[in-house]
Amino acid sequence: MAQVQVARSAGKQWFALLALIGGAMAAVLWWWSHRDDAAVSEPVASSAPAPEAAALVQPVALAQPAAALPTTEAGLMAQQAAAAQVVARAPAMKPITGPVTERPEFVSEMEWTMLKGVAQQNATPDAELTRLVNKLRFMKQLELWQSMEHSNDMAKRQLLAEQLLDDLPQRVANADLDKPEAQKLQASLLKDAVSDEQARKKRAEVESRRLGASAAS
Repeated sequence: MAQVQVARSAGKQWFALLALIGGAMAAVLWWWSHRDDAAVSEPVASSAPAPEAAALVQPVALAQPAAALPTTEAGLMAQQAAAAQVVARAPAMKPITGPVTERPEFVSEMEWTMLKGVAQQNATPDAELTRLVNKLRFMKQLELWQSMEHSNDMAKRQLLAEQLLDDLPQRVANADLDKPEAQKLQASLLKDAVSDEQARKKRAEVESRRLGASAAS
């Protein structure tokens, strides 16, 4: 339960990104479900989605050809599941450095479309896309770690905890998490990363200094 509470607290700031992706997915699904009606309706305006949905559908259409997107809700969910499985198979996945020129396997087609669209609104789109992709990777690793609270696979939980701990200072530096949230998450991650209590206390001092340095930068 503690892990669930910490993960929920840590996710308050950056789950807005996931909500954006989810909103776009819902808008695209709305369009799919109404496109046949739109084709046969005489008044064009009556077949258009609501303004909120249209705002989300439009960048998807501009950022990526429609043929690259799944054509059913099941297909969309399958893409999301396949992307999540990539993280499950490689829990210690490291951050990407440098420009992201191709879609990483842990990013679904829909997520890739939305991340590119958001990045293009930034003054430095290449750097912003790298930041967003790494943010999404962190989110998925955290979600996986959270889901394994009662798992007996301690080796995998330790790998995840180590990777998340290593990445926490960068998340704070990027303002993806504030320092109090990161500190709470750090304390929970250390329990999985270091089993020996004395060694954990020493490691906690090291990690606290790293977090403090990132918050000050």
